[in-house]
Amino acid sequence: MYSLFRKEITVFFGSLTGYLIAFVFLIANGLFLWVLPGNYNLLDNGYASLDSYFALAPWIFLFLVPALTMRLFAEERRLGTLEILVTHPLSLLQLVWAKYLAGLVLVLICLLPTLIYFYSIYWLGNPIGNWDGGAAWGSFIGLFCLAAAYVAIGVLASALTDNPVVAFVVGLLGSFLAYLGFEFAASLNWTPAINELLINLGINEHYLSMSRGVIDSRDVIYFLAFTFTLLVLTSLMIQSRLKALKTQLKKIAWLVGGLAVLLVVSSNWFFRVDLTAEKRYTLSPVSEQIIGQLEAPVKVDVFLEGELPPGFRKLQQAVVEKLQDLNSYADFRIRFEKLDPYELVNTSKEQEKLFDRLVSLGLRPTDLRLQRDEGTVTKLIFPGAVIKYKDYDIGINFLKNNPSLSAEENLNQSIETLEYELMRAFKQLVDDNRPELAFLGGHGELDEPETRDIRQTLSENFTISDLSASDLFHRDTLPDVLVIADPVRAFPEPDKFLLDQYLMRGGKLVWLLDPVQVSLDSLSRGETTIAFPRDLNLNDQLFRYGVRINTNLVQDVECLMIPVNTAPVGSAPKYTPAPWYYSPLLSPAQDHELSRNLNRVKAEFVSSIDLVGNDEQVRKSVILHTSAYSRSVQTPLEVSLQSINNPPSQSLFNEQKLAVGVLLEGQFQSVFKNRVLTDFNAQRIPVVEQSKNAKMIVLADGSLIANQVSRRNGQIQTLPLGYDRYSQQTFGNRDFLVNAINYLCDEDGLMALRSQAFKIRLLDKVKIREQRFFWQLINVVLPLLVIALFGVIFNVIRRYRYSR
Repeated sequence: MYSLFRKEITVFFGSLTGYLIAFVFLIANGLFLWVLPGNYNLLDNGYASLDSYFALAPWIFLFLVPALTMRLFAEERRLGTLEILVTHPLSLLQLVWAKYLAGLVLVLICLLPTLIYFYSIYWLGNPIGNWDGGAAWGSFIGLFCLAAAYVAIGVLASALTDNPVVAFVVGLLGSFLAYLGFEFAASLNWTPAINELLINLGINEHYLSMSRGVIDSRDVIYFLAFTFTLLVLTSLMIQSRLKALKTQLKKIAWLVGGLAVLLVVSSNWFFRVDLTAEKRYTLSPVSEQIIGQLEAPVKVDVFLEGELPPGFRKLQQAVVEKLQDLNSYADFRIRFEKLDPYELVNTSKEQEKLFDRLVSLGLRPTDLRLQRDEGTVTKLIFPGAVIKYKDYDIGINFLKNNPSLSAEENLNQSIETLEYELMRAFKQLVDDNRPELAFLGGHGELDEPETRDIRQTLSENFTISDLSASDLFHRDTLPDVLVIADPVRAFPEPDKFLLDQYLMRGGKLVWLLDPVQVSLDSLSRGETTIAFPRDLNLNDQLFRYGVRINTNLVQDVECLMIPVNTAPVGSAPKYTPAPWYYSPLLSPAQDHELSRNLNRVKAEFVSSIDLVGNDEQVRKSVILHTSAYSRSVQTPLEVSLQSINNPPSQSLFNEQKLAVGVLLEGQFQSVFKNRVLTDFNAQRIPVVEQSKNAKMIVLADGSLIANQVSRRNGQIQTLPLGYDRYSQQTFGNRDFLVNAINYLCDEDGLMALRSQAFKIRLLDKVKIREQRFFWQLINVVLPLLVIALFGVIFNVIRRYRYSR
């Protein structure tokens, strides 16, 4: 067996044909990956990743492997030596194994020079070494498994004929059908069970999983079973005696039965090894639990297809990979399809109708600028998906758009939150339970039009109601979340007691309070107004819970710009944007899953918050803060638009990250503990002095939840929450508040998925621009030199041995 194996290696490298095949393979890889422009070009993609290499390899292998294996048995048949081999004291399987291992080693020898690509990406990373080596080596294992399957097909094709050219064509065709043929068959709309079976029979489904750096036991068993089956079939094809043929058929029957049992067992009991640095393909337990609740197949239409820049292609790939991971744990198949909205319709009217439908499902369009030969082209895309489950359709958005971050950072944050966005949508589909969210009234809180946007957004997952404090305990159940939106009148003690007892029973509170009163009407008329403290009679209660809202105003260098008339008196108005320090752009904390990866939040006349007390049973987290260049000014204070012309010195903005939003979690002590409650407890409810596990959020700006309202001709029109009409930007107020309320109601730990952090791995653009030709030369020429050097050494040794 070893002699036959060595003979095949010697014949290959002893002829010019073997080197030509290896050269063609390496040149094709080098040109596609390093020189030719296109989606596969590693330098143009800008990411320190070899994903393009592993995506291109199956197509290059379609020609390489049949070329390497076409003569293994066909040449033996043509020369009449196959009969001599069969008469040797070797079993047919040993004979086939020798040929197969020789072909596999030949493929591996052709692959080894491409390890230079690994070295190049390592040194081109920004900084050097900023790449995911574990994912690359795991993908290389997947590539080796793919080669093993292709070689088995090539060996079988070679055993069918005595013509190497015919064997090449049959091997190429067989490899292509095994790679994508089953998926084409599955697209013919069979039953879901047959579709799933067909897809799982194809190579592509299993290679895609391993090419990411994930070693799944089901994929490994598939490649082993696939290879063994083809090798047994090959031994059958070279069998010439009928009696032995019958015996062989029995063996094949036992083999097929055993493989079927093995595949069924492996599909139910499996393990996965995620070799990536951040374990980005490892699903959390909460995701597995939600996926396990599916009661029917799911179809996901991903609207990320067509002509896309490298960053969006990376987002597209991440979406597909995450859906594949989810499908691995689903009892019902999760099918997905990449769609280009422009290809789905033929007329502009149909296109407009489709776009309106996508917007109605919640997908947010974005402008995409593409560089073409004729110039810059702008097109509208919908970076999201529509999930179809039973009779429900729900839209989700993938792209995070924070104007303060670079495009790479926004795309990376979008990839980080993919699992959370998908799981939130799946949970909404499978969970019929709708928590109740109540808005508190009775103290001059914001009315319905001013909170319409957040109400409509939350109504998809919550039952919305309005309650007064006295209504809380006149019901059979307490609301899950209670929002106190910008009250203006002081809270009487009975109301404070009822809110306290609601919290003691595990309630969740969202306080949006303005401790300073400012007349906006006076400012809008260009007059001066006085900012003075507002007494809401809540200081003692919040202090006992662990926070103090200061009666000051925060100014921040990072703030909104407002138009100011800078024209001389008597001239036509000329409006120029100027910073309004009393409208800071607040930063959600990046170290907490509630506020991570969110856009900045628009505020107006916001105050600072201090954390007080040392109650170990209450955890306190800052979730919203100012920038590194801010300051606080005490009230009473004169506020005027004229201050824009005389701004404070920049040196005064020396306070960093002042807390304006705080999350409190744990077991709280009642404010009314050890107090006489005769005058407060008119409803005679049982008094609880220490809470269950409860949560509350305190925000020192009531306007964070208020959308702008215009009333004209008796009609009420509202603008989106967080929208700034001057800059025409929509800030992150809505997303921040939705996350905050979802976090308060999160009993499953779903929000913890937002804490996933993936490192941005980019190539050094300066190094690529200055050394592009050098790296192209290294990766195109050096692999050829390696093969040539190997051939020289091999033939020198061979000549020396035969000369002796």
